[in-house]
Amino acid sequence: ETHSLKPYRSRVRGTYDTLRYTIEEIAAAKATLFDANKKADEETIERGRTYDPNRKYPLTLDVTDKSTPMAFKGVEYKIEDSAISGGKMITYGTAPLNITIPRFDEGKVVTSIDPPLAYIVPAEWVDVINVLRIHGVKFDTLKTPLTLEFESYRLTDPKWATTSFEGRISVTCKQNRVRETRIFAAGSVIVPMAQEAANVAIHLLEPSDPDSLLAWGFFDAIFEQKEYGEGYVVEKLARQMLARDPALQKLFDEKLKDPAIAKNPRARLQFFYERSPYFVNQKVGVYPVGRILKPLT
Repeated sequence: ETHSLKPYRSRVRGTYDTLRYTIEEIAAAKATLFDANKKADEETIERGRTYDPNRKYPLTLDVTDKSTPMAFKGVEYKIEDSAISGGKMITYGTAPLNITIPRFDEGKVVTSIDPPLAYIVPAEWVDVINVLRIHGVKFDTLKTPLTLEFESYRLTDPKWATTSFEGRISVTCKQNRVRETRIFAAGSVIVPMAQEAANVAIHLLEPSDPDSLLAWGFFDAIFEQKEYGEGYVVEKLARQMLARDPALQKLFDEKLKDPAIAKNPRARLQFFYERSPYFVNQKVGVYPVGRILKPLT
Protein backbone atom coordinates (compact mmCIF):
# COMPACT_ATOMS: atom_id res chain seq x y z
CA GLU A 1 0.00 0.00 0.00
CA THR A 2 1.41 3.38 -0.99
CA HIS A 3 0.30 5.15 2.17
CA SER A 4 -0.80 8.77 1.81
CA LEU A 5 1.54 9.79 4.65
CA LYS A 6 4.60 8.68 2.69
CA PRO A 7 6.50 11.22 0.54
CA TYR A 8 5.37 11.28 -3.07
CA ARG A 9 8.75 10.07 -4.32
CA SER A 10 8.64 7.03 -2.03
CA ARG A 11 5.10 6.17 -3.10
CA VAL A 12 5.94 6.29 -6.81
CA ARG A 13 9.15 4.32 -6.31
CA GLY A 14 7.35 1.70 -4.22
CA THR A 15 4.71 1.22 -6.90
CA TYR A 16 7.34 1.07 -9.65
CA ASP A 17 9.47 -1.51 -7.83
CA THR A 18 6.47 -3.69 -7.03
CA LEU A 19 5.42 -3.79 -10.68
CA ARG A 20 8.96 -4.20 -11.97
CA TYR A 21 9.97 -7.14 -9.77
CA THR A 22 6.58 -8.83 -10.14
CA ILE A 23 6.92 -8.72 -13.93
CA GLU A 24 10.53 -9.93 -13.73
CA GLU A 25 9.49 -12.88 -11.56
CA ILE A 26 6.68 -13.77 -13.95
CA ALA A 27 9.04 -13.60 -16.92
CA ALA A 28 11.62 -15.77 -15.17
CA ALA A 29 9.06 -18.44 -14.23
CA LYS A 30 6.65 -18.15 -17.15
CA ALA A 31 6.85 -21.85 -18.04
CA THR A 32 5.81 -23.03 -14.57
CA LEU A 33 3.16 -20.30 -14.40
CA PHE A 34 1.59 -21.44 -17.67
CA ASP A 35 1.74 -25.05 -16.47
CA ALA A 36 0.02 -24.13 -13.20
CA ASN A 37 -2.74 -22.27 -15.03
CA LYS A 38 -3.22 -25.13 -17.48
CA LYS A 39 -3.39 -27.67 -14.66
CA ALA A 40 -5.93 -25.56 -12.75
CA ASP A 41 -8.14 -25.25 -15.84
CA GLU A 42 -7.95 -28.99 -16.51
CA GLU A 43 -8.88 -29.79 -12.90
CA THR A 44 -11.83 -27.38 -13.03
CA ILE A 45 -13.13 -28.94 -16.24
CA GLU A 46 -12.70 -32.47 -14.88
CA ARG A 47 -14.52 -31.56 -11.66
CA GLY A 48 -17.47 -30.32 -13.70
CA ARG A 49 -17.96 -33.64 -15.49
CA THR A 50 -19.51 -35.27 -12.39
CA TYR A 51 -21.66 -34.24 -9.46
CA ASP A 52 -20.64 -35.15 -5.92
CA PRO A 53 -22.75 -33.80 -3.02
CA ASN A 54 -19.73 -34.18 -0.73
CA ARG A 55 -17.46 -32.11 -2.98
CA LYS A 56 -17.24 -28.57 -1.62
CA TYR A 57 -16.18 -25.38 -3.35
CA PRO A 58 -15.42 -22.39 -1.09
CA LEU A 59 -17.49 -19.22 -1.53
CA THR A 60 -16.24 -17.09 1.35
CA LEU A 61 -12.98 -17.21 3.29
CA ASP A 62 -11.68 -15.69 6.51
CA VAL A 63 -8.68 -16.03 8.81
CA THR A 64 -8.51 -18.11 11.97
CA ASP A 65 -7.72 -16.78 15.43
CA LYS A 66 -4.23 -18.29 15.19
CA SER A 67 -1.45 -15.72 14.76
CA THR A 68 2.33 -15.59 14.55
CA PRO A 69 4.53 -12.70 15.76
CA MET A 70 5.91 -10.43 13.07
CA ALA A 71 8.55 -7.72 13.27
CA PHE A 72 7.06 -4.49 11.94
CA LYS A 73 9.00 -1.39 10.98
CA GLY A 74 6.76 1.57 11.67
CA VAL A 75 7.03 5.14 12.92
CA GLU A 76 6.27 6.62 16.29
CA TYR A 77 2.68 7.59 17.03
CA LYS A 78 0.39 8.67 19.82
CA ILE A 79 -3.35 8.52 20.42
CA GLU A 80 -5.09 11.67 21.59
CA ASP A 81 -8.60 12.96 22.20
CA SER A 82 -10.09 14.78 19.21
CA ALA A 83 -12.03 18.00 19.68
CA ILE A 84 -13.33 17.58 16.13
CA SER A 85 -14.74 14.03 16.14
CA GLY A 86 -15.24 13.67 19.87
CA GLY A 87 -13.39 10.36 19.67
CA LYS A 88 -9.76 9.30 19.55
CA MET A 89 -7.29 10.37 16.88
CA ILE A 90 -3.92 8.98 15.92
CA THR A 91 -0.98 11.31 15.31
CA TYR A 92 2.12 10.02 13.55
CA GLY A 93 5.64 11.26 14.10
CA THR A 94 8.76 10.63 12.04
CA ALA A 95 11.07 8.59 14.27
CA PRO A 96 11.38 4.87 13.38
CA LEU A 97 9.56 2.45 15.67
CA ASN A 98 10.28 -1.27 15.58
CA ILE A 99 7.45 -3.29 17.11
CA THR A 100 6.18 -6.86 17.08
CA ILE A 101 2.57 -7.37 15.96
CA PRO A 102 0.41 -10.49 15.50
CA ARG A 103 0.07 -11.68 11.91
CA PHE A 104 -3.07 -13.58 11.01
CA ASP A 105 -2.30 -15.57 7.86
CA GLU A 106 -4.04 -18.91 8.38
CA GLY A 107 -7.15 -19.12 6.22
CA LYS A 108 -10.41 -20.97 6.75
CA VAL A 109 -13.51 -21.65 4.66
CA VAL A 110 -16.62 -19.91 5.99
CA THR A 111 -19.22 -20.96 3.40
CA SER A 112 -19.05 -23.49 0.58
CA ILE A 113 -21.33 -25.30 -1.86
CA ASP A 114 -21.35 -28.51 -3.86
CA PRO A 115 -21.02 -27.46 -7.53
CA PRO A 116 -23.78 -28.87 -9.75
CA LEU A 117 -23.29 -30.38 -13.18
CA ALA A 118 -24.78 -27.23 -14.67
CA TYR A 119 -26.95 -24.22 -13.97
CA ILE A 120 -30.01 -23.25 -15.97
CA VAL A 121 -31.11 -19.62 -16.28
CA PRO A 122 -34.63 -18.84 -17.59
CA ALA A 123 -34.79 -16.87 -20.83
CA GLU A 124 -36.48 -13.85 -19.28
CA TRP A 125 -33.47 -13.01 -17.10
CA VAL A 126 -31.71 -11.28 -19.97
CA ASP A 127 -29.46 -9.08 -17.83
CA VAL A 128 -28.14 -12.13 -15.97
CA ILE A 129 -27.41 -13.97 -19.21
CA ASN A 130 -25.61 -10.91 -20.56
CA VAL A 131 -23.38 -10.71 -17.47
CA LEU A 132 -22.43 -14.37 -17.92
CA ARG A 133 -21.59 -13.68 -21.55
CA ILE A 134 -19.47 -10.64 -20.69
CA HIS A 135 -17.48 -12.71 -18.18
CA GLY A 136 -16.68 -15.30 -20.81
CA VAL A 137 -18.88 -18.01 -19.30
CA LYS A 138 -19.94 -20.53 -21.95
CA PHE A 139 -23.53 -21.71 -22.17
CA ASP A 140 -25.96 -23.51 -24.47
CA THR A 141 -29.24 -21.84 -25.45
CA LEU A 142 -32.41 -23.94 -25.56
CA LYS A 143 -34.05 -23.96 -28.97
CA THR A 144 -37.23 -25.63 -27.67
CA PRO A 145 -38.94 -25.71 -24.25
CA LEU A 146 -37.48 -28.15 -21.70
CA THR A 147 -39.26 -29.79 -18.76
CA LEU A 148 -36.64 -30.36 -16.09
CA GLU A 149 -36.35 -31.63 -12.52
CA PHE A 150 -33.71 -29.63 -10.70
CA GLU A 151 -32.59 -28.16 -7.39
CA SER A 152 -32.88 -24.52 -6.44
CA TYR A 153 -33.51 -22.26 -3.45
CA ARG A 154 -36.44 -20.73 -1.62
CA LEU A 155 -35.27 -17.32 -0.38
CA THR A 156 -36.84 -15.61 2.63
CA ASP A 157 -36.36 -12.63 4.93
CA PRO A 158 -34.66 -10.33 2.38
CA LYS A 159 -32.83 -7.33 3.82
CA TRP A 160 -31.58 -4.52 1.61
CA ALA A 161 -28.65 -2.24 2.41
CA THR A 162 -29.60 1.26 3.52
CA THR A 163 -27.12 2.89 1.12
CA SER A 164 -25.92 2.11 -2.37
CA PHE A 165 -22.50 0.68 -3.27
CA GLU A 166 -21.12 0.96 -6.79
CA GLY A 167 -24.53 2.24 -7.86
CA ARG A 168 -26.50 -0.75 -6.54
CA ILE A 169 -28.42 -1.66 -3.39
CA SER A 170 -27.22 -5.04 -2.14
CA VAL A 171 -29.48 -7.64 -0.55
CA THR A 172 -29.01 -10.56 1.83
CA CYS A 173 -31.54 -13.30 2.65
CA LYS A 174 -32.05 -16.71 4.19
CA GLN A 175 -31.96 -19.76 1.92
CA ASN A 176 -33.44 -23.22 1.82
CA ARG A 177 -32.78 -25.74 -0.91
CA VAL A 178 -35.79 -27.14 -2.75
CA ARG A 179 -36.41 -29.69 -5.51
CA GLU A 180 -38.94 -28.92 -8.20
CA THR A 181 -39.90 -29.55 -11.81
CA ARG A 182 -40.39 -26.63 -14.14
CA ILE A 183 -40.78 -25.89 -17.84
CA PHE A 184 -37.98 -23.70 -19.18
CA ALA A 185 -38.84 -21.74 -22.29
CA ALA A 186 -36.78 -21.62 -25.47
CA GLY A 187 -34.02 -19.07 -25.02
CA SER A 188 -33.14 -20.28 -21.53
CA VAL A 189 -29.45 -21.09 -21.13
CA ILE A 190 -27.68 -24.10 -19.65
CA VAL A 191 -24.29 -23.30 -18.08
CA PRO A 192 -22.16 -26.48 -17.87
CA MET A 193 -19.55 -26.69 -15.12
CA ALA A 194 -17.12 -28.61 -17.33
CA GLN A 195 -15.48 -25.40 -18.53
CA GLU A 196 -12.62 -23.12 -17.54
CA ALA A 197 -14.93 -20.35 -16.33
CA ALA A 198 -16.97 -22.64 -14.07
CA ASN A 199 -15.79 -20.95 -10.88
CA VAL A 200 -16.89 -17.57 -12.22
CA ALA A 201 -20.36 -18.97 -12.88
CA ILE A 202 -20.53 -20.44 -9.37
CA HIS A 203 -19.73 -17.11 -7.72
CA LEU A 204 -22.26 -15.30 -9.90
CA LEU A 205 -25.15 -17.77 -9.64
CA GLU A 206 -24.94 -19.18 -6.09
CA PRO A 207 -27.14 -16.82 -4.03
CA SER A 208 -25.08 -17.26 -0.85
CA ASP A 209 -21.97 -15.82 -2.50
CA PRO A 210 -21.35 -12.21 -1.35
CA ASP A 211 -20.68 -11.17 -4.96
CA SER A 212 -23.50 -13.15 -6.56
CA LEU A 213 -25.87 -11.50 -8.99
CA LEU A 214 -28.57 -11.95 -6.37
CA ALA A 215 -26.52 -9.97 -3.84
CA TRP A 216 -25.98 -7.22 -6.44
CA GLY A 217 -29.73 -6.80 -6.94
CA PHE A 218 -30.27 -8.57 -10.27
CA PHE A 219 -33.06 -10.73 -8.81
CA ASP A 220 -34.87 -8.22 -6.58
CA ALA A 221 -38.13 -8.76 -8.47
CA ILE A 222 -38.56 -12.28 -7.05
CA PHE A 223 -39.24 -10.79 -3.61
CA GLU A 224 -42.19 -8.70 -4.83
CA GLN A 225 -45.68 -10.02 -4.14
CA LYS A 226 -48.07 -8.99 -6.91
CA GLU A 227 -51.29 -10.77 -5.93
CA TYR A 228 -53.43 -10.10 -2.85
CA GLY A 229 -56.93 -10.62 -1.49
CA GLU A 230 -59.42 -7.81 -1.13
CA GLY A 231 -60.36 -7.21 2.49
CA TYR A 232 -64.11 -7.67 2.13
CA VAL A 233 -63.53 -11.03 0.42
CA VAL A 234 -60.91 -12.33 2.86
CA GLU A 235 -63.09 -11.33 5.86
CA LYS A 236 -65.80 -13.76 4.77
CA LEU A 237 -63.27 -16.38 3.69
CA ALA A 238 -61.49 -16.24 7.07
CA ARG A 239 -64.69 -16.93 9.01
CA GLN A 240 -65.40 -19.94 6.81
CA MET A 241 -61.86 -21.27 7.28
CA LEU A 242 -62.03 -20.90 11.06
CA ALA A 243 -65.39 -22.70 11.19
CA ARG A 244 -63.96 -25.64 9.27
CA ASP A 245 -60.58 -25.87 11.03
CA PRO A 246 -60.34 -25.43 14.84
CA ALA A 247 -56.55 -25.85 14.66
CA LEU A 248 -56.36 -22.74 12.50
CA GLN A 249 -57.91 -20.72 15.33
CA LYS A 250 -55.12 -21.82 17.67
CA LEU A 251 -52.48 -20.87 15.11
CA PHE A 252 -54.16 -17.51 14.56
CA ASP A 253 -54.25 -16.86 18.32
CA GLU A 254 -50.52 -17.55 18.48
CA LYS A 255 -49.89 -15.06 15.68
CA LEU A 256 -51.90 -12.40 17.53
CA LYS A 257 -49.38 -12.53 20.37
CA ASP A 258 -47.12 -10.52 18.06
CA PRO A 259 -48.18 -6.86 18.45
CA ALA A 260 -47.00 -6.10 14.91
CA ILE A 261 -49.62 -8.51 13.59
CA ALA A 262 -52.33 -7.93 16.19
CA LYS A 263 -52.44 -4.19 15.45
CA ASN A 264 -52.18 -4.57 11.67
CA PRO A 265 -55.52 -5.39 9.95
CA ARG A 266 -53.79 -6.06 6.65
CA ALA A 267 -51.37 -8.54 8.26
CA ARG A 268 -54.25 -10.35 9.97
CA LEU A 269 -56.12 -10.76 6.71
CA GLN A 270 -52.91 -11.81 4.96
CA PHE A 271 -52.56 -14.65 7.47
CA PHE A 272 -55.77 -16.21 6.13
CA TYR A 273 -55.17 -15.34 2.49
CA GLU A 274 -51.81 -17.13 2.48
CA ARG A 275 -53.49 -20.27 3.85
CA SER A 276 -56.37 -20.21 1.40
CA PRO A 277 -56.62 -22.12 -1.90
CA TYR A 278 -56.60 -18.74 -3.67
CA PHE A 279 -53.07 -17.82 -2.68
CA VAL A 280 -51.67 -18.19 -6.18
CA ASN A 281 -48.55 -16.13 -5.69
CA GLN A 282 -46.44 -18.88 -4.19
CA LYS A 283 -43.42 -17.97 -6.28
CA VAL A 284 -42.32 -15.12 -4.01
CA GLY A 285 -38.73 -15.80 -3.04
CA VAL A 286 -38.29 -18.73 -5.43
CA TYR A 287 -34.84 -18.39 -6.98
CA PRO A 288 -35.29 -18.75 -10.75
CA VAL A 289 -31.86 -20.26 -11.45
CA GLY A 290 -31.77 -24.06 -11.32
CA ARG A 291 -28.97 -26.41 -10.28
CA ILE A 292 -28.84 -29.46 -12.56
CA LEU A 293 -27.54 -32.51 -10.68
CA LYS A 294 -28.17 -35.27 -13.23
CA PRO A 295 -26.91 -35.56 -16.82
CA LEU A 296 -29.44 -34.38 -19.38
CA THR A 297 -30.57 -37.18 -21.68
